[in-house]
Amino acid sequence: MVSVVMATYNGEKYIVKQLETIRRQTRMPDEVIICDDGSTDNTKEIVLDYIKQKALENWSFYSNSSNMGFYDNFFKAVFLAKGDTIYLSDQDDMWDTDKINIFEKIYQKKSDCMMLQSNYIYIDKKDKPIERKVDYHGKGNASGYVPLSIHDICKFAGSGFTMSFRKEVVDMIIENALQENKDMFEFHDVLFGLMAVTIGKCGYVPEVIDRHRLHDKNVTQQARAVYVSDRTRKAQIDILEKRIQRFNLLINLCNNTKKTKVFKEYSDFAAIRKNYIERFNLKDFIKLMKYKDYYASKLGLVTDTMYSAGMEKILLYLYKKI
Repeated sequence: MVSVVMATYNGEKYIVKQLETIRRQTRMPDEVIICDDGSTDNTKEIVLDYIKQKALENWSFYSNSSNMGFYDNFFKAVFLAKGDTIYLSDQDDMWDTDKINIFEKIYQKKSDCMMLQSNYIYIDKKDKPIERKVDYHGKGNASGYVPLSIHDICKFAGSGFTMSFRKEVVDMIIENALQENKDMFEFHDVLFGLMAVTIGKCGYVPEVIDRHRLHDKNVTQQARAVYVSDRTRKAQIDILEKRIQRFNLLINLCNNTKKTKVFKEYSDFAAIRKNYIERFNLKDFIKLMKYKDYYASKLGLVTDTMYSAGMEKILLYLYKKI
């Protein structure tokens, strides 16, 4: 059974286009669950009318009595899903119509694959591609099914709009009430990605193209923009403290010795970065050089050095220009 879940909020402008790409999948989902987070526009009416007009009996719409925020709203939708595989959908993107079919064939062949992610391009308000390079997970021009290593996921768990995962990932989250650690994980896709690699393997499908729309009202886009633009020295230290907690939690949940070792390395890495930023000394810099391949970005060590040297105003200026 396949479930598609969508969290909506004030998405009236683009939502029908994404509903259409879901409805026109070559492998139809067995259920579609849409949770609205108190939209103040016509999103609710548009979705309900679409479901009625298309006679979509296996599509369900839920409306929150109060605004929960995108993190909790996505988890509400996911926890309602009954599928063996679950697909996350943003309200303003557009899927390749063969996405589910391609993913499900891989799931059938690879029983230990807990999560799949797909490549994507950016589009603008008029559905036109944006000339902006996407090198998702640093896989470049890879083709076919590509395994994502534990290091890939620890560096960057992935973007939710590309994600699909097995029900076992959700069951593990529920069993340990991990969704309650919002401050630690910050984004729902971080928790899904890290939990998937904790209990199994993860993969990437370069041929499947999601069209991710960039516009000024992206809910998760706005949250990530604040996450970056407010990255003061103190905020960076807080982020690293959360990563230490995050990886220590995974260490306690994981029963795989090799994975536990990697989680410990990333916890230690975050702790050394934190120390370096706080006290700016050569000993910590030398330690970080040994972990240079653990950075998600090649500029990571430079950024940490700038924070450590008291150059946060310059960094904040640069972040806002990006």
